[in-house]
Amino acid sequence: MSEISLEGHAHRGCGGRYTARTDEVQIKVSGMAATVERTRYECDHCGDAQYTVEQRDQAEQRAVESIRTTYGLMTPREIRRLRESLGLTPEQFGHLLYGTPRGVVEGWERGRYLQNQDADALMRSLTDRATLERRASRGGVTLPVVVPPEAATRAATSAATSAATAQAPGWDAVAVMEVVPAPDSGNGHHPAAAEP
Repeated sequence: MSEISLEGHAHRGCGGRYTARTDEVQIKVSGMAATVERTRYECDHCGDAQYTVEQRDQAEQRAVESIRTTYGLMTPREIRRLRESLGLTPEQFGHLLYGTPRGVVEGWERGRYLQNQDADALMRSLTDRATLERRASRGGVTLPVVVPPEAATRAATSAATSAATAQAPGWDAVAVMEVVPAPDSGNGHHPAAAEP
């Protein structure tokens, strides 16, 4: 998507021309603030300032990244990875975080919203199994059974071996075999039919 430019356009109110200017602004997100540069278009005659949607979005994105770095907050990818490693849905994860709505959890994971420091600390605390179990019992969330990776690998290998040996030899061949009657031997009887 290309950025809309007002550079050189006439200001209808006074007849002046817009030129790009950059200034520092403080942007607050989730109770935290960052000072970032933001570009605007300003009339060289009367000083009227206009901001494009792209300019506002870019400034907000810079502010979010600055805040995330300054406060050491988890990235959207890290939040999703944590939730998935716990085997929880966004709704269940939200219940562990004092009933945070599913849409907010999904917003954190997609980068639409920025979690505050308290929410970030609470999410990080869920890596401790005792804390996770305590929060789950308070939030009414049933946790999945924890299986160590090496045990999961052994179980998967064992299941595959059992499935392979339980299958009757040649079963696939029988299942796809077509039964065709043999030609008549001339005595009116089918050759496979047993004589009385």
